[in-house]
Amino acid sequence: MRIMHAFCIVFVALLTLMGCGEKGPDSLWDRAEKAAASQDLVQAVAHYKDFVAQYPQHNKAAAALKNWAALEQQTGDMEGAIALYERLLQEYPQSDLGDEAQFMIAFIYEEYLGDVDKARNAYQLVIDRYPNSELAASAKQLLPHVGRSPEEWVRFQDKFN
Repeated sequence: MRIMHAFCIVFVALLTLMGCGEKGPDSLWDRAEKAAASQDLVQAVAHYKDFVAQYPQHNKAAAALKNWAALEQQTGDMEGAIALYERLLQEYPQSDLGDEAQFMIAFIYEEYLGDVDKARNAYQLVIDRYPNSELAASAKQLLPHVGRSPEEWVRFQDKFN
């Protein structure tokens, strides 16, 4: 009996030390958000990665992937960011974040990787898959100018006209 009592005390102590009361999707999400806000990108990535792995069916899983992708982009891993945005599109096709993910893929190809053909294709997918999205409207405006510098195609209005 004493051994069982001692075991229970040790078990409860271990659970307390491990923070069992702080587990769960909401707690993990909060830790990810706090780490991102404090610019602790390594911790934020780890928490979003854990969130997606542990709670793939949670209503915030697609957002965790999007946030994780944005952090990869911030750290300069453009291919990693694209892979995560593509994963969001594949694993959460009904997500309301699909247009943003597809647009970011196009933007990264154009602005960071200089792959004009992939950028054009990705912008066209925004238009085709999300025709009523505000980002589709932006993609329509950008598509004819992919690969050109803004100075070549943006018309600035003269203040004095």
